[in-house]
Amino acid sequence: MAVGEFFQAWRRRQAEQQAAEWTEEQEEARRAVQELPDVLRDRVRQSIETLLEGRDEEVSGALEDLDEALQPHPELRERFFSLRVVDDAVEFLDS
Repeated sequence: MAVGEFFQAWRRRQAEQQAAEWTEEQEEARRAVQELPDVLRDRVRQSIETLLEGRDEEVSGALEDLDEALQPHPELRERFFSLRVVDDAVEFLDS
């Protein structure tokens, strides 16, 4: 195998691994939403879906909505803000 072929295979493997990790992160966030009490579920789901599928300019508003919805529930807020999807969104805004 030539060096060029090796690097192409390596890059393809890296891309596949990143795609699998992103899928797992999405599933983890959606599972967390399903475990919420009914009173919070729709509002938090909307914020999470915006973070997962929305446009860059929607990230700030989605994080604010998520924070506001979970403010009265510190244990839930901690859980959601530790999700990779939310952490990535915070990092995106900080950059």
